[in-house]
Amino acid sequence: MDKEVYPARIESTINASALLSSIDLMNVGLAITDPNLKDNPLIYVNQGFEKITGYSRDEVLMRNSRFLQGEETDKEHLGVIRRAIKEGRSDTVTIKNYRKDGSTFWNQFIISPILDSDGKPLYFIGLQFDVTKEMEERDASNQKIRQLSYFDPITGLLNMNRFKEVVKSELAITGSEQKTAAILRVNLNRFRYINESYGEAAGNEILVGVADRIRGCFSEWTLICRSFADEFIILLSRLADPLQIHKMASDLSGLLKKPYMMHGEEVSIGFAMGISIFPDDGQDVPQLLKHAELAMKEAKNESLSDPHYFDYYLVDKLLERVQIEKKLPRALAENEFELFYQPKIDLATHALTGLEALIRWNDPEHGRISPASFIPIAEDSGFIVELGEWVLWEACRTNKGWQDTGYPKLPVSVNVSAVQFRHPQFVRTVETVLEQTGLEPQYLELEVTESLLNDPVLIKDRLDSLKRRGISLSIDDFGTGYSSIYYLKELPLQVLKIDRTFVQNTPTSPRDNSLLQSIIQLGKSLGLTVLAEGVETKEQFDFLRQNDCDQIQGYYYSRPVDSATMGEMLRISMI
Repeated sequence: MDKEVYPARIESTINASALLSSIDLMNVGLAITDPNLKDNPLIYVNQGFEKITGYSRDEVLMRNSRFLQGEETDKEHLGVIRRAIKEGRSDTVTIKNYRKDGSTFWNQFIISPILDSDGKPLYFIGLQFDVTKEMEERDASNQKIRQLSYFDPITGLLNMNRFKEVVKSELAITGSEQKTAAILRVNLNRFRYINESYGEAAGNEILVGVADRIRGCFSEWTLICRSFADEFIILLSRLADPLQIHKMASDLSGLLKKPYMMHGEEVSIGFAMGISIFPDDGQDVPQLLKHAELAMKEAKNESLSDPHYFDYYLVDKLLERVQIEKKLPRALAENEFELFYQPKIDLATHALTGLEALIRWNDPEHGRISPASFIPIAEDSGFIVELGEWVLWEACRTNKGWQDTGYPKLPVSVNVSAVQFRHPQFVRTVETVLEQTGLEPQYLELEVTESLLNDPVLIKDRLDSLKRRGISLSIDDFGTGYSSIYYLKELPLQVLKIDRTFVQNTPTSPRDNSLLQSIIQLGKSLGLTVLAEGVETKEQFDFLRQNDCDQIQGYYYSRPVDSATMGEMLRISMI
């Protein structure tokens, strides 16, 4: 059959009535308007139109279809339809329309003209598709995306990016009303150990608990953010009285100090809180956040449990810190560091039993810089690994030189930072230093801080490895951390060094006397050599000797001295 016959046969078979009935069966709305009549009225609507809109045919004929429009109908989309009618062409929009009962529906609307022989519109046909379900699903999906992009998934608080955006607007309003505002930054202490000890799920429960307490402390409109794993930020805005800030911060601090329940037991979580005030401490979001962070870090460094306010001296401290951090590599390259040595003395015999290497920095511009100033910075920046390696080399090289001169063979002790100890090449570095300086392992003692005992798996493997090589090991500053006696018993340590804070008030303080006696007995019961640091008076010396302490170190015998003076002390000890 000729291919041209098919269209003609179909046109004769499917008349207008059949086509309209078919469209009705598909539940598609059909509306026809006459642009040649005033106001382009509806002249035909089908059953689909009636079903979708709720209007009957008699209610809508000869009316303009604007009765389907309302407050939520997009004006731009209406403009698309009007331009298509004016220009006599087809177009498609998705527009929100209103049913007879006032409810809304999303209408995917296709409009197209029927043209006469001169190309002018005789009628306009409009097809309606109710796509409300699809649009609601899309809106729900978009809402979920916004939720993910604006909020922290664990606590439901704002994330940092969204928090900054909203805070900017809030500060503008607060400023225009000539009121004050404050940024509070709260950082949880040792949160990593909660995750490691109890598991991530338990850690998340704590975060949710902290978030709930913060929410409960302020109004529902308060902006609260979880910025990092263990940090929360709060904006207090539009405050007429600056004194409100302290009360609100103190109330929050008291609430956060209460213990949390974890696996059926109460757990207290320490924290540090820093506060910056608008506009005194900054007039924009980045500056206020930074200043609150500086105050928070100061609170953490000083172990302050109450809210700590920003002060501009913290900026000076930060600048000083940055300058020191930048200077450290150059200082090492230009030999500005040197080692001093402090003798260790046997309490029973007064004999010299060893010496501790202590680093000193002679800066050409500022003179002597205290280790308390630059060691924490070196640890935070990671430079302590390189600096600690230099100390190890210098101490071993110098001790070997003294031995080669014929001076007594005594162990030199070197402090090892937690950062340095955790470095994967640490044990190999110690081996290399001993091999290349020629110092025998028994004349090197490594002092690790008590805080390392909180990571027993890592520390035990490395301490075992060092002990097998013949290196002596001691726990430094004992009593200032939170170590477990079990780990102290299990780890391969030889020396327990009691921190000076337990010595300075003896023998005048009965309480300190009891503490000191208990620590000495603990060390002796574990088979450790017990050494007390910071011994400055004969009374302290006598008290320690009477209570069976093995060794002392401190100004009573000698301050730290340079290598030349230490060499002379070793020479004299031979006489």
